[in-house]
Amino acid sequence: MKQARFVADREVHWERYRQQLQRLQSRRRGATPPANFPAQYRRLCNDLAVAVSRGYSLALIQQLQSWIHAGHALLYRPQTTVSGHIAAFFSHGFPSMVRAEWRLVALCSVLLFGPIIWLFWHIGSTPEFVYRVLSPEMVAQYEQMYARDPGTGRDGRAESEVLMFAFYIMNNVGVALRTFAGGLLFGVGSGLILLLNGVMIGAVAAHLSFEGLHENFWSFVIGHGALELPAIVLAGVAGARMGLNLLLPGRLSRLAALRQGAGQAVRLLYGVMVMLLLAAGLEAFWSASTAPVMVKYLVGGALWLGVIAYFLLAGRRTGRVPDGR
Repeated sequence: MKQARFVADREVHWERYRQQLQRLQSRRRGATPPANFPAQYRRLCNDLAVAVSRGYSLALIQQLQSWIHAGHALLYRPQTTVSGHIAAFFSHGFPSMVRAEWRLVALCSVLLFGPIIWLFWHIGSTPEFVYRVLSPEMVAQYEQMYARDPGTGRDGRAESEVLMFAFYIMNNVGVALRTFAGGLLFGVGSGLILLLNGVMIGAVAAHLSFEGLHENFWSFVIGHGALELPAIVLAGVAGARMGLNLLLPGRLSRLAALRQGAGQAVRLLYGVMVMLLLAAGLEAFWSASTAPVMVKYLVGGALWLGVIAYFLLAGRRTGRVPDGR
């Protein structure tokens, strides 16, 4: 059969396929092909095989191939929705990425929690040392803040809680972004910010604990701290990843290495921001509530165990760590 007759016999079917293809491509992503589209696709594949076996023109073969490739992309594309991608990231991708960076997680954890532990020991034996870290005005401010149950100072209005929620978001996100951006100084900036935060938190926590305000302080911070402190550590990990790529680019240029590290770091930062958002919600609506102290301790302990279990266990079944590309 000559090519002209072959084309004439199938031209109507090809035009129907092409029109369906255009309609599908113009719709929003995720549109489902009509029921007859797979049959038309298979028929076009058969026509291509015939055209190749009979040695028809290269232009005809390339045209058929382009339609087939477009149809294949529509028929066999992943059907995951945006919500599916988000669920997959937090159920598998995020904890897997954190485990893959376990060395940096350990280092950043030491930088944040190390000063807290040391200051507890040192201020416990030398109480006046707190004034080497904090000004007398700041010490007095924190004492006044936690002199009574944090829940008794709230007026209970929804507007007040929402305003505090917004304030906590701005504050937490600001700390995380500064920690992350410090990675551009070859990771040194991220480390210093973690150390400074650890010193500040440790001095306040130790002083209030040994001044008899431990119940008000710990019942307030234990809940949201389960998300907030690990999130700050992970912001440091994201910054350190960029810093390491800059410091040790390997065979890549420093710019290419920075881009690679930034891709991984930004994906980590997505998870960090969600953790900080949840922490701000807990701090505004739960930590400052009038719930019994023992209930706050139980909830806070459960949150800490849940966060640790999430990063240790979630996503292990997939066995794949996203590469950030």
